[in-house]
Amino acid sequence: MVFALRHPERVDRLILNGANLNAGGVKRSTQLPIEIGYSIARRFAGKSDSAKKNTELLGLMVNDPNVAPEELAGIQAPTLVIAGSRDMIKDAHTRLIASSIPNAELVILRGSHFVANKRPEEFNKAMISM
Repeated sequence: MVFALRHPERVDRLILNGANLNAGGVKRSTQLPIEIGYSIARRFAGKSDSAKKNTELLGLMVNDPNVAPEELAGIQAPTLVIAGSRDMIKDAHTRLIASSIPNAELVILRGSHFVANKRPEEFNKAMISM
């Protein structure tokens, strides 16, 4: 999303799989352990390269992205918003993303956040029909 907003000339089509605008879009049962892990990793980041890498990775899930729904109106590329029926992203959040992007198509597939990996045939079929 962020890349498509910053560089629209470089985006011909966009597929958002289990996307979120901010950490609030992630179900609390998923987000809370990430936040705890981030807090612990930050305490040890100066003492270990592994902890530093974990801090950076978990920090992305805690602090990024920060996109306002109204910004999504700037995405002009044909967009497929796809998520699993039991995704870690809140359903209302996924629907907000899809409704905020002009002419976006929303597809909810049976499965989890990892629907692309777990149900590749269905996922690919949705992509190809875009």
